[in-house]
Amino acid sequence: MASKKINPPKGTRDLYPEDVLRQRYITNAWRDASLRCGFDEIAGPTFESTELYSVKSGEGILGELFQAFSGKGGQETLDKLVKKGQADFALRPEFTPTLARMYAAHAKQLPKPCKWFTAGPYFRAERPQRGRLREFLQWNVDAIGLPSEADSTHSNAQMDAEVIECSVRLFESLGLCKKSLKIMINDRNAMAEFFKTLGVLENQLEIAFTLLDRQAKLPADSLKSLAEDAQLPSSFIEYLTQSGSSSAPNLLTNDLDALIDMCTNCNLDQWMSKDPSIARGLAYYTGTVFEALADGERAVAGGGRYDNLIELFGGPSTPACGFGMGDVVLGNLLDDKGLMPTGAELMDAVASPQASIRPVAFVVPNGDEDNEALVHTLTAHLRRGIESETWLSNDDRKPWHTNRYAVAPMHTRISYKSTRKINKLKADASDQHAKFFIEIHGEDKVELSNMDTRESISSDSHGSFHVDPKAPNYVGHAIAERM
Repeated sequence: MASKKINPPKGTRDLYPEDVLRQRYITNAWRDASLRCGFDEIAGPTFESTELYSVKSGEGILGELFQAFSGKGGQETLDKLVKKGQADFALRPEFTPTLARMYAAHAKQLPKPCKWFTAGPYFRAERPQRGRLREFLQWNVDAIGLPSEADSTHSNAQMDAEVIECSVRLFESLGLCKKSLKIMINDRNAMAEFFKTLGVLENQLEIAFTLLDRQAKLPADSLKSLAEDAQLPSSFIEYLTQSGSSSAPNLLTNDLDALIDMCTNCNLDQWMSKDPSIARGLAYYTGTVFEALADGERAVAGGGRYDNLIELFGGPSTPACGFGMGDVVLGNLLDDKGLMPTGAELMDAVASPQASIRPVAFVVPNGDEDNEALVHTLTAHLRRGIESETWLSNDDRKPWHTNRYAVAPMHTRISYKSTRKINKLKADASDQHAKFFIEIHGEDKVELSNMDTRESISSDSHGSFHVDPKAPNYVGHAIAERM
């Protein structure tokens, strides 16, 4: 009998031992960044009811589903599928609808906010090309729900900033810098109002955003033809097909301003730029949207607010923000930048200790509102770590070298409770099993205590500790010495 060569399905990968290690290097980095930024790991099924994706994901996703059925029932089952036009189930193309379903099912029992992450395989029936396969791994990071008494603009900005910070900590850990990668932000609400001034009707906004999302991917003639087919007004078509038009809207909105202010406190603002062309193609996005862009690649990551989605799945009205990042584009970028280890270095990098699941530090302010910003600043410092002079002085340094950090990045959390009573904040830290409790009285007056022993820790030379990593009594040094 003649042998027959069977190739893998188009758009999939056969992963040999080193390929698996490369993929594990990326997934370990995803998990570390998530944990250090205070996100908890969840998981969901790899296939869902097809109906789940028809709720609000949009036509783009519905056209990319790998639909599935059990195979039982023979021709009768197939006839029913043909008649119905879709299978009962589909392999998951993304995670946000699953997350919304999971949150809606237990919303009353869950803490506010929920900060969740997951990573696993996803499937899209689309044309394979550089950076885009039919089967891939994706990292998802989401912050869902806020205290009802909180100021919505400030609180939403805080959650947006924490989600974006997680992506930045990932980029930094892998050796990517703000010179080679930018996070572009936009406000879909502001864009919707701008589109209306161009004559776009309310029921045309979804297709208008879809075309805006495809602006950089299609030639102007194709965009124009699609817009005309959708009967969009000529003034919108002119804006769409003239990239960089002087008619671009002013994006100085309250939401974006609050986000940038919050990102400044976390030392993230230099990574970010406003861009009115960022739309995100999925229909459930509301408000702030963003993409991490690198030269020559598709978006490395993308996400935004989806404040209405959980309610559509039977849950309460719940603000939410998140992003997704695939391993294919990220792997290409690391290869292009010489930032993917090989051989023995790859093995060592994959085997290195991962971030602590248990929170190492829990940071709170003491009374004064001026200390609120310092909480976010110190938290960002602790999550980032301090790179050693030895590593920085090496021209051949790589992000996976074991001498990189003088103070390693730490799993650091803050309290989202409205109270500023220290006893209640310590109880919150205890409930989350934090090792160290940090209380900020001022930039140079930081108190540190061990949550396990209930003992206060003081600086030998200064008594209290400092927020600034450059200070000799920086609180991060004190924690590192006791780990």
